[in-house]
Amino acid sequence: MPPPVVRELPSFLDGCLRNEVNTLTIAEKDGIVYLDQSYQCEINELSEADQILKEQGLGSINTKEIHFSMEIQIIPDPVLRQQALTKEMMKWQRLVQYAGCFYHCIRLSETEITEDNILDYAFPLDAQAWRVDQIVQIDHQVFGTVGERLFMFHIADVLIPHEPSDGMTLLDVTDPFIINKIRPLIDIEVPLS
Repeated sequence: MPPPVVRELPSFLDGCLRNEVNTLTIAEKDGIVYLDQSYQCEINELSEADQILKEQGLGSINTKEIHFSMEIQIIPDPVLRQQALTKEMMKWQRLVQYAGCFYHCIRLSETEITEDNILDYAFPLDAQAWRVDQIVQIDHQVFGTVGERLFMFHIADVLIPHEPSDGMTLLDVTDPFIINKIRPLIDIEVPLS
């Protein structure tokens, strides 16, 4: 297996003030191309203290960052693609069933996750609005397919840090603006070299 290749991608968000990083890591294994897109940028103005730290080469103490990442698998065989989608959804739901897993785990549900019941945990999203073959949300993770591509992305805590009183920051995956920002990433071209 050749080593992964990392490529810089163009700007993703309007309003990023500094330290914008948007990369695509490309790997291939067993005939499947894996694309990992990762984005971050700082969105708040620098305070006077932060500016002084920056001039000294130190990090900001009041940084607000946007983080977003998406995993895409290009799987030409439709049966294998659907099996991979089901497997990824099951893996995520099994993870969701556990809490407090630092020293020991507490299982939140005794229901065994299977291929037969995984869709019971999935909330269908509007495939037509997303212009995809299928798209569902399980907890704070979105899964879908379009053409030969299987895609997954996390929608929680994209703003870091957030105020404790804010609760969890979630992307609204029904908002046309959010859809139009994320959807082109699913079709990202794979650089040939």
